[in-house]
Amino acid sequence: MIYGVHPVLETVRAGRRRVEEIYLARGHSQAPDLVTQIQDAGFPVTQVSANEIISLAGSPHHQGVAARVGAFPYADFTEILSSDETVPGPILILDEVQDPGNLGNVIRSAECLGATAIVIAKDRSVPLTPAVEKAAAGASAHMRIVRVVNLVRAITQLKNSGFWVYGTHQHGRDTIYSADLTGKTAFVLGSEGRGMRRLVRETCDNVVSIPMVGHVESLNVSQTATIVLAETLRQRLMKNVTKD
Repeated sequence: MIYGVHPVLETVRAGRRRVEEIYLARGHSQAPDLVTQIQDAGFPVTQVSANEIISLAGSPHHQGVAARVGAFPYADFTEILSSDETVPGPILILDEVQDPGNLGNVIRSAECLGATAIVIAKDRSVPLTPAVEKAAAGASAHMRIVRVVNLVRAITQLKNSGFWVYGTHQHGRDTIYSADLTGKTAFVLGSEGRGMRRLVRETCDNVVSIPMVGHVESLNVSQTATIVLAETLRQRLMKNVTKD
């Protein structure tokens, strides 16, 4: 089950996932665009009470809509590596991120700021749960997300495919603003508690930091993702302007 206007609407729009049935709360008026698109696409719709929506969604934050869908369509890592794009968008590698809200916000930033894919570990990492998809506000329907058994091996494969892999840490050797992010780039972001694991960090080509002047020591993983992706996009846009 997924729930919320944007997760359901973007799943319908993306067309990558089987939609078995959509449930709408009677008398709920927050999703007129969703209702129209559902009807136009011919998906089966069931009108239920607000309490039934809560029971189906498992959350009170349903915005009057939930959907029974197929399993999340994880992407194939070999397809990401074999992409024929000369300079693909950056790839995010998440090292044991376990908070659904953080993962959802990372996915949202990644989709908005042009990332190619997000790589997560199969173990000790939160999978694509309904709560993650709600936090992503529909971005998960369009984002390629890969699950791998071994992050170190995945990083090595990216490096062998021509990617420069940056770890992110508050004590990184260089800042994100001094790094050249215009080529094939990947970023490793650590977990909420201990950050990157030692072997993961040592496998990166370089470790970069985000300059900060406040009293709080660090940003969370979703904030870090937004900043590094925004800087990557800025550098690439500036490079294109210079060429023109």
